[in-house]
Amino acid sequence: MADRVYEAIRREILDGRLAAGEKITEAVLAERFDASRTPVRSAIVRLAGDGFVEMTPRSGTVVKRRTPAEVSEIYEVRALLESAAAGLAAGRCDERDLDELKAIQSEMEAATTGPWQAEEEVVERISALNQAFHQKILEASRNATLADSAARLMNIGFLINTYARFSHPEIERSLFEHRQLIAALTSRDPAWAEAVMRAHILGARNSLAAAS
Repeated sequence: MADRVYEAIRREILDGRLAAGEKITEAVLAERFDASRTPVRSAIVRLAGDGFVEMTPRSGTVVKRRTPAEVSEIYEVRALLESAAAGLAAGRCDERDLDELKAIQSEMEAATTGPWQAEEEVVERISALNQAFHQKILEASRNATLADSAARLMNIGFLINTYARFSHPEIERSLFEHRQLIAALTSRDPAWAEAVMRAHILGARNSLAAAS
């Protein structure tokens, strides 16, 4: 039950159905999920530990609101971790990894064909594919500890709806950098893969900062 509550609330935060600053109460969640307060409390503690909510004595629990500085820090750490993962992946990935990355990239290209409109369904589709692309590179690093650490930050980063704020040129830049990442991995060049991934993530950070 605790896992069920955690996943449901986490998804609602990621989807924006629970907005930053919105209050979450144990009593309401217990009634909603027909559960006792013990698993609900466990789920809330886990959400707080993963950076999705804030628990304040006497004030209750609210969906975490992040300042522009905090968002920038998340992207800076992501750049460090994911560039390292890309470098490792360049030396460790196999043909299946590359084929999966190319397939994800093809789906992203198809989803963004034509004039860019930040419609909810399109944004959700591209965001999911983008996350799958980055997750695949993390997996290809063959370093579970690095992959887990980076994936946690990546999930937090997606709280701010990256693609909903991107212009069409920024979407094109992002897709181009994905193609460069695939080329770097295919050529087994760790330095190139690291450099492209670092620039890719920091570029997203700068685009978000400009749109804020």
